Amino acid sequence: MNKKHWKEPFDSLELKIHIDPRGMLFEILRFKDHNIPGNGQLYTFSINPGQRRGDHYHLKKQEWFSCVHGEAIVLLTSKNGENKAIEISAGTPKIVYASPETTHALINKQNNTAVIVSYGSVQHDQQDTDTY
Repeated sequence: MNKKHWKEPFDSLELKIHIDPRGMLFEILRFKDHNIPGNGQLYTFSINPGQRRGDHYHLKKQEWFSCVHGEAIVLLTSKNGENKAIEISAGTPKIVYASPETTHALINKQNNTAVIVSYGSVQHDQQDTDTY
């Protein structure tokens, strides 16, 4: 597999679904193959129907988002004002990348709760949140 080179300020990658009689599986983060730094933290959060989360940026942290239940829209704005909206869903999995200084928000316009798995390249520090 070729290494992924993430385009600045944001990018996305469709993920392959593996389906068999037991269910389905998709690999969200392949740190080596996807060229993702390994010193951060993995976390999950939900977005209730009609709700919006995020609306911030980081100076140091890179983030990757993938939807594992339901659907959401990732809104991205670069420091130069470039905008992009990327739909993510568990049914057609992909990972969305946000570089430092990229404002990001996630919106759930569906009637079901969306569940997001995210990776931040820097562990969260309550004394230095790097969130603006």
